[in-house]
Amino acid sequence: MVESRPAENATATRRRRACTSCDHRFTTYERCEAEPLWVRKRDGSRQRFDPEKLNAALARAAHKRPVSRRHINEIVGATEAMIAAGGGEVSSEVIASHCLDHLGRVDRGAYLQFAGTLPGPNADFAALETPSGRAGSVRAASNHGQSTPKASTRRGLDG
Repeated sequence: MVESRPAENATATRRRRACTSCDHRFTTYERCEAEPLWVRKRDGSRQRFDPEKLNAALARAAHKRPVSRRHINEIVGATEAMIAAGGGEVSSEVIASHCLDHLGRVDRGAYLQFAGTLPGPNADFAALETPSGRAGSVRAASNHGQSTPKASTRRGLDG
């Protein structure tokens, strides 16, 4: 070996080497291979964590909601980091709770959409409060207290 130094923001080691028989020089890079991340399902089985699967689920929950792609990517990245910090394996319930915490800070409607896709009692929908402090629907939560026309003021086709 001729030379060795850190490379790529210290995430790899660059080594300059020379062949012992012909003296040809070449460069190699050594990187740590990340351990796979695992999700423990409710039935006890394990499945590899798929960030694209989580990204798609969050995108479906945020469909037609004011949630940017950047927010979704941040949630997926934070979830990956949380799994890695937790030893590389966490339960699907922990992942769902983590995503709900993040979605709740971004958009209440997307939060409700995501919570509605989860099995079991994941959220007490009656206890959810709108920014005005009253329990309400997705529309009430997303309108932030703006009133909508009452049914009695709408005119139907009958006159």
